[in-house]
Amino acid sequence: MESFSLPLENNAVLAGLRTSTLPDAPPKDTPLIVAIHGGSYSSSYYDATAQYSCASYSTFLRVPFLAIDRPGYKGSTALPSTIPEDSSYLQEEGRYFHHQVLPAIWNAYCKEYSVSSIVVLAHSLSVPMAVVAAALHANNKATTNGQAYPLAGIILSGYGTSLNHDTMSRMQPFFEHHGDRLKFPAEVKEDIMLNKATPGLTDPEIFEKTEELNTDVGLAELVDSNEDMWGVWRHRYMPFVRCPVLYNLAGEDNLWTVNAETLRDFVAAFERSVRVESGIVPGAAHCMELSRCSRGWYARVFGWAVECGIGHGLGKF
Repeated sequence: MESFSLPLENNAVLAGLRTSTLPDAPPKDTPLIVAIHGGSYSSSYYDATAQYSCASYSTFLRVPFLAIDRPGYKGSTALPSTIPEDSSYLQEEGRYFHHQVLPAIWNAYCKEYSVSSIVVLAHSLSVPMAVVAAALHANNKATTNGQAYPLAGIILSGYGTSLNHDTMSRMQPFFEHHGDRLKFPAEVKEDIMLNKATPGLTDPEIFEKTEELNTDVGLAELVDSNEDMWGVWRHRYMPFVRCPVLYNLAGEDNLWTVNAETLRDFVAAFERSVRVESGIVPGAAHCMELSRCSRGWYARVFGWAVECGIGHGLGKF
């Protein structure tokens, strides 16, 4: 994948990685997948190694793929430091994604890639960002009969309704850091994100990439991921999402409580979505995209995105 840097309307910069333009135009109604990484990673999360990369799936299925660096990560401009009293960091990040990021991506790359819509892929702390944007997009479409970008679906993983309290107790000392950002030690990342204590979930080549993939994370987004925020996502945003939603939890996730009840509670919040599919992936760690299950997960991601693109093109939603 190749790096990109895109100026935004607010004079900020968006950076990340994207696949090369295909030699021939993709089939009609092909979407562009826009991926967002979670906390303490970057766009390279989706291009970790040759085996653990979206590039091969993009080429084979002829579906363009673009992964952004979230605000404040790598070359992307940080969000303004002032957050409105009735909002929070992740809510503002979702608004920024909707108003600034997705319109800029669409205007810059829709013709180059010959795509007809966008499908958002979000992992972990970027899930609220995608949900907020999808809710705002649905509201804009309903109230103004217009949209700055065509959203065909959102794909979510690595975010739940109830945190694993044993894991949170091990992480607590790091939250007492007094700066604005912190960087987790490699052993902590491998424990929480990759569940290293359970053999067979992740290949050794990924553990060799831990330091390279590791980045600092803002305390504001970590604080915003607490369980108290579930009510905000549940009542203020999720019921207003109208586009299709694919939601999967990793069966061996060390960060969230994973069972049939938490899965059901999460998807039930998408009351107006035209299509919701969900499941638990056995044998996958929190970072499903870095687990051995990633091949199956990416195959599902790309296939489902194609379905969403065609459904959108046919006016089904």
